[in-house]
Amino acid sequence: MKTKKGYQLISRSCIICGSPTNEITDNQIKVTYSHCTNCDFIYKNKEYHLDLEKELEQYDFHENSMENEGYINIFKDLIRLHINGLGIKRNVLEFGSGPYPALKILLGNEGYSVFDFDPFYNNNEDYKNRKYQLITSTEVVEHFINPIKEFVHLFDLLEEGGYLVIMTRFRTMNIENFLDWWYRRD
Repeated sequence: MKTKKGYQLISRSCIICGSPTNEITDNQIKVTYSHCTNCDFIYKNKEYHLDLEKELEQYDFHENSMENEGYINIFKDLIRLHINGLGIKRNVLEFGSGPYPALKILLGNEGYSVFDFDPFYNNNEDYKNRKYQLITSTEVVEHFINPIKEFVHLFDLLEEGGYLVIMTRFRTMNIENFLDWWYRRD
C-alpha cells in the first residue's frame, strides 16, 4: 500500500530494533531503502548492496591522501576537538583506514601509537588480538552491512573505559528530502 511517492509499508523488520519498516524507492538510481517506523534508521536493502569488487571500485574513486588539504583538515579538527582531550596516547585502532591511512599518520605525528585496519586496503586481522584505549572509525559506519554486529565487535575491542570515536554524516532531513541527499549516493 503506497502512502507517499516512493514510500510504502512493507513486511521487513528493522535490522536495528526489529520494528516494521517502510520502503523508500529511489527511482532515479533504482535503489530501495528500508526506513524504521520506530527508531528512524534507514538502510539500503541487501539486494542493492554492491559486491565486494564493485564496492572497492567505488572506494578507489576517493581522493584520500595527505595532499588533499580539505580531507586532512577534517582529520586535524577531529583530533583537536574530539581526541586530544581524552588523555590517551597508546593502543589506538583506526578501523576502516582506507587506501591511505591519513588519520593514522596524523595521530602518529601527535604521539599516538596507532594500528590500522581496512578490509580492502590493509586486511591485517591482527588488530583483533589487541585491546584499545581508542577506536576511530571515520566515514565507515554508514557502510556497515550488520551495524549491531559491527558495533558489538568494536566495543569488544575497547579497553575498559575506552572510547569509540566515529565520524559520519547523520541524516537530519525528512524522508522526502532524503531522496535528494548527495551523501547517501557517495
